[in-house]
Amino acid sequence: MRKNKIQFYVRRMKDRGFSAEQVLEGTGLTMDTVNDEWFTAQPEHYRVIIHNMLRLTGDPHLALTLGGEFKISDLGVFGYAALSSATIGQAREVFSKYFSYNDYFLLPTNYVRQNMWYNELKEIFPLTDLLRFAIEEFAIRSTTLPSMLTGKPYPILELHVTFGPPNPPDLYEKVLGCPCYFNQPRNLLMLDIKRLDDKIQLADEETFRICEQQCDELIQVREEGEQMADKVKRILLRMPGQFPAMSDIASALHMSTRTLRRQLASEDISYQQIVDTTRKDLALQYLQHSRLSAKEISYLLGYTHVSNFRKAFKNWTGKNISEYKESLQANK
Repeated sequence: MRKNKIQFYVRRMKDRGFSAEQVLEGTGLTMDTVNDEWFTAQPEHYRVIIHNMLRLTGDPHLALTLGGEFKISDLGVFGYAALSSATIGQAREVFSKYFSYNDYFLLPTNYVRQNMWYNELKEIFPLTDLLRFAIEEFAIRSTTLPSMLTGKPYPILELHVTFGPPNPPDLYEKVLGCPCYFNQPRNLLMLDIKRLDDKIQLADEETFRICEQQCDELIQVREEGEQMADKVKRILLRMPGQFPAMSDIASALHMSTRTLRRQLASEDISYQQIVDTTRKDLALQYLQHSRLSAKEISYLLGYTHVSNFRKAFKNWTGKNISEYKESLQANK
């Protein structure tokens, strides 16, 4: 069974004496909705819920604790596939393969340079004042989950973040046990690539095959009931700042461009319309929840010139950017 992140938050907050209603306040969600197997939370749900949790607990670094409380079982069958993997490397392949079917705020991009393993974190949707929460939770989970799998410490070598230091300034170094660098151009975790070969304690090849088959079956059930336009948008959201050609998306979906165009046409939508809608949704979120300039937002949306973004925004909303900002201020 698939589990989602809001279920995890509700359980953890219940242990702290807070009800589901308190956690979900202001979202319009009920636990019946959240417990639906294929429920997908929207960005605004996460913003409200995280702000609720921070307000209820009064702990500005709650994520450091929550990240340490996350268990493999909280990932459902996807977690059990990782638990039965042979090595950390194989477990990470599982997480990568089924990434878009779990709830994340951040898109991890892995690459290797000079025998160092870099894990760069990019926002899937505008996090603004919640970026610190998301980074803290991800960093802790990046050490605790592999440690659970292998039975030995799994340290971060360095942490680089785009925001300023916490209070107290040495908090991250004490909790994570590594040098931390603030106000950096990117959010990066630096890890020891040799640790990908670490053996997992409960590795079992037969169990892994069964769990992987269950994962594939769950994905197939979801995809059979999912429209092609939703699949395309999900891929676009996994590529922050990039809006590739239709042929690239078709390749990612293992079909020809012609087949993709035909399937989208059957849903009365085009690839360009999906791109425009995705850009519009992200632009409105950035304008509402951040102080980024039009030029910065245009870059994040993949525009080469801010003038192109301004023109597109006018077409989407009937307002220019300054008018839209004024309307936001008037409604506060």
